[in-house]
Amino acid sequence: MSEERNIVLVYPKTGMDFGSTVAPPHSLLSIAAPLHKEGYRIEIIDQRVDTDWQDKLTTGLNPGTICAGISCMTGTQIHFAIEIAKIIRKATGGKVPIVWGGPHPSILPQQTLESQYVDMVCVGEGDMVFYELVKTLERNGSLAAVKGIGFKKDGKTVVNPPEPLIDMENLLPVPWELINVESYVHPDMYLKSSRILDIGQTSRGCPFNCGFCCSASLRMRKWRAMSVEKSLKAITEPVKRFNLDGVWIRDDEFYIDRDRANKICEQIIREKLNIRWYTSGTRVDVFNKASDKQIAILKQSGAYVLKFGAESGTNRILKLVNKGITVEETVKANLKAKKHDIIPAFALMIGFPTETFEEVNNTVGLIFRLKKDNPKAQFEAMAIYTALPGTPMYEFALQHGLKPPENLEGWVDWNFDEYDLAGKRIPWFDAKQRQMLGNISYMSVLANALPNAIDSINNVFIRRALKISYAPISAYYRFRLKHKLYGFSLDLVLIRYLRKKIFYRSHMRLK
Repeated sequence: MSEERNIVLVYPKTGMDFGSTVAPPHSLLSIAAPLHKEGYRIEIIDQRVDTDWQDKLTTGLNPGTICAGISCMTGTQIHFAIEIAKIIRKATGGKVPIVWGGPHPSILPQQTLESQYVDMVCVGEGDMVFYELVKTLERNGSLAAVKGIGFKKDGKTVVNPPEPLIDMENLLPVPWELINVESYVHPDMYLKSSRILDIGQTSRGCPFNCGFCCSASLRMRKWRAMSVEKSLKAITEPVKRFNLDGVWIRDDEFYIDRDRANKICEQIIREKLNIRWYTSGTRVDVFNKASDKQIAILKQSGAYVLKFGAESGTNRILKLVNKGITVEETVKANLKAKKHDIIPAFALMIGFPTETFEEVNNTVGLIFRLKKDNPKAQFEAMAIYTALPGTPMYEFALQHGLKPPENLEGWVDWNFDEYDLAGKRIPWFDAKQRQMLGNISYMSVLANALPNAIDSINNVFIRRALKISYAPISAYYRFRLKHKLYGFSLDLVLIRYLRKKIFYRSHMRLK
């Protein structure tokens, strides 16, 4: 790498990194795009796929490196991000600034800055924030003039006013040439196609205010979309360039503007892309308002799967979290998807403050009700509510005994799909109840989510062997969930131990 005008960007492991769970590091690609366009040398290192990531990191850092950037979510990724930051510090003698960005530094910029492994943070969307920061660092300018960043000055942390949200029409194309795209092309857990790629977003944000979600604070409840023409280009270009037979569109709310979504679908049909696709989120109430004609166009364009945030099997909890839907609407959406032969994939959550175990059972029972109504229905890992600063329900959680971590390292085990035996994340439940909630979450992974993930492993031999051998295990955990057998289980203790050792703390890769 040249020793002039170069930037090193690193994406840490997230924990469960295999198959189609390993998507391109879009957070890094988006901030790299403006700088790459101007001729800066960008080295993107992905700890999830680069077996020689440490060598690439140390060789990528040189006297010409302007800064090193790390993208980070709350939870396990912090553990690996700190590991990366330590290597950068040692390799550069502290001469290269370490910039953290992503959801966690955005919701807790000041606390993140207090870490010795953080020099600066980008808050919120970093597309132009990071660009301006790099330009300022290159000319030794004043950090106080850069909107949307936090930094240290005279032993204190400083967080500047935010940068306005970017106009999606000004968003640059994904600079695919900066990564080995084949590392992110997989068979898909839902679409059952062989060459699926997460192509990024055609819209950003969400206008709703769900109590558990940080989108409202990060993007100010503003939904912004690319034009139909720009969206179509973002889809067709990688499909043709990489010979894809399917795509994942990462939008939080792709279908919220049904007219725009239908126009994109009509263009996909006209282009004869012959792909299957799905998006990150679709609301059941929005889907229920769609006409049969609109859904037929959606399906004809290749939308074989729609992901729905059902969240709970109890209307009281749905009202508590301000979801804006009812259980009955979820049931209706499931039947509507069945009518149009679209696979619905539902996300559910348990462990809210004031939630009773009767209500938890209702949520577990909703799985089997939806599956009975529609055998093709799929289910993601059942999350355990995990309060985050900046979310609408955070103060409510504090009122019910939550004591959040006081430093960056304390958030390492703040995972929504993990046990909370110590009572740090859900202290409103007693020890026995917390164990049962953890068992439910794990059993949902083992019964539903893991079998789907196995289908996305690239190695055909490993995929088939695991699928055959795992079938009776999956059936066992489905039985336990159905019959509410959530009590202490030695097998889950062992699985939890292995999961932490293999995925949360090691660099093992399963392709």
